[in-house]
Amino acid sequence: MRPEWEEPPQSLVRLSLEDGAQLEQLTLSAPASLVRCADGLPAVAPAGHLGERSRLRIRRGSRVYCREIDRERERTPEPSEAWLAAADLKDPPIAGRPREPTEREFPRLLPYSWTPGETHFAGPGVETTDGSLVHAGTVYHGHGLQPGGSFVVRRKVTSGEPRWVFRTDRKATDLDADAETAYVAYDDGEIVALDLHDGTVRWRRQLTVAGVPAVPTALTVAGPGRLLIGTSDGRILDCSSG
Repeated sequence: MRPEWEEPPQSLVRLSLEDGAQLEQLTLSAPASLVRCADGLPAVAPAGHLGERSRLRIRRGSRVYCREIDRERERTPEPSEAWLAAADLKDPPIAGRPREPTEREFPRLLPYSWTPGETHFAGPGVETTDGSLVHAGTVYHGHGLQPGGSFVVRRKVTSGEPRWVFRTDRKATDLDADAETAYVAYDDGEIVALDLHDGTVRWRRQLTVAGVPAVPTALTVAGPGRLLIGTSDGRILDCSSG
């Protein structure tokens, strides 16, 4: 709800599916993402102070994750270090209202980058049934995104070690997964299906509608063999994932 030229606070608005009427409006303490947790309930995850580059949108998480910058090192000449942090939401939302965790509820789990000396920006992701994370992101470079600088990684949250890494030259716009496959949408119109267990490419296709290229901005696994894909021109496509 907040226009780009205004400062926080940001508003989170709840609308009726019947007639679009506004049911309530919540004022947040900082920019945030709305995510659905593993229990199906909504939660608010801090988006960070670097805008889109800090938004770690993890679907179906047992916890709420965020990318956190070491604020103490921000004030020194040393490079700031980013961390993967997570909050356990033990208290359920009241009347369906998503709860906003406080900063103290986000202990650091591990460095956000698994490669020493690299700065990784955040992106969309999903928590798998074994508790590992599959998430997309980009590697910071002073001259912009470099070849191979966009990644999708599956990581163990306990150690941070990658189980596999898939690299491309384009930024991922959204990501979701079922029990066997991770589906990734890219800003050049490509959809890539990766084997969830080893990261190999199962298939990759350019998104077209009636022969006209389309750019996917959102992607959701809606059921077995079914994807819902949002496009930059405002359409929602009901697609086969086979």
